[in-house]
Amino acid sequence: MTVIHLKKLCVGAENVDILYERQCAIRKKFKKTIHITRMFPKKYIELRNGGSIFWVFKGYIKARQSILDIERFTGKDSIKRCKIFLSDEIILTTHKKERPFQGWRYFEDKDIPSDIELFDQSRFDSENENLVSELSKLGLV
Repeated sequence: MTVIHLKKLCVGAENVDILYERQCAIRKKFKKTIHITRMFPKKYIELRNGGSIFWVFKGYIKARQSILDIERFTGKDSIKRCKIFLSDEIILTTHKKERPFQGWRYFEDKDIPSDIELFDQSRFDSENENLVSELSKLGLV
């Protein structure tokens, strides 16, 4: 079976450190890392078969997380939504330029950026991340 991935804008987060902090708060509340969205992906079987969510920050893919499961649910406001269960680990990737889009986009294995390392908040350096983004713009990374 084919594996596919999601590209998703990390709205309101300027870097991976902020995503990490948000997810720590989510894990405190739900005991799991969950991303909630309105739409349920039609290709959910392929996503659950080893897919990842690739996070886009300021026009660049910079990190990913493995998708563990996907389920539908209805909120207290009676609106149908989707829970995407993610691994707790955030993996930093090579930076890849992305055009603006809404919602998410599917992403095939042939198009994914390479993994660099596991995110470690104690070693996070926003200056270093900005440098990698600039080098990516020049095609040097």
